Amino acid sequence: MSAGILAHAQEGQDNNPNTPDKNIEYTVSDSIFIPPLDSLFKWAEEISFQIKERDALVQKTQADTKRVKKQWMNAIKIGGTVNSANNPNLVNQVETGFTYGPYVSFSLYELASNKNLVDVFKAEQQVAVYKREQIVFETRKHVRILYNSLISKKRILKIKSEGVNAAFVHVLMAEKEFKHGAIQLGELSRVTEIYTKSQTEFEVTLNELRTTYELLQQICGGRDFLNE
Repeated sequence: MSAGILAHAQEGQDNNPNTPDKNIEYTVSDSIFIPPLDSLFKWAEEISFQIKERDALVQKTQADTKRVKKQWMNAIKIGGTVNSANNPNLVNQVETGFTYGPYVSFSLYELASNKNLVDVFKAEQQVAVYKREQIVFETRKHVRILYNSLISKKRILKIKSEGVNAAFVHVLMAEKEFKHGAIQLGELSRVTEIYTKSQTEFEVTLNELRTTYELLQQICGGRDFLNE
């Protein structure tokens, strides 16, 4: 990040310790790299512990649903029977006099109980999915805010750099005019104050840009954007 914002030192115009520091030319590099928004979304979602937690909860509820469904099937017993007497309730009858047929036995209580559990786990799964989508939305919203702020601060910093350099030129001109008696000390002080103020504004904006950049990196897992 720091490599993208440059302050080049130049030889000073004089060695007067009472004049402001005019040895710095403030230049904002156009090479400050800001990754595409889609990439930032992807990295932020990959590193989000809240999203990982929701994914794990979805998987758990899916596993619970499968387990209960299996228990539900185990509660149903399927078998067969063979009898030697005629019985109209049996499905089939053979010439030998034996009758046979399948039967199904189950516990209504177990079936009802397991079905209720399946419904509960399905509902919990749906809630987990909805909450995951909400977290994704909030994560992307935060990333987008930082992304737009970073672009804005980069542009502002470039304007500030032009302002501080222009103010620096004005100070040099004012000093020459003061030496030749063309302006009073008060005017030189006023021009110097403008230059000092522009330096301060540049540094404040630079610090804000760095903070925003580092926050965006942190949300994306501490990625080095320049090497992605």
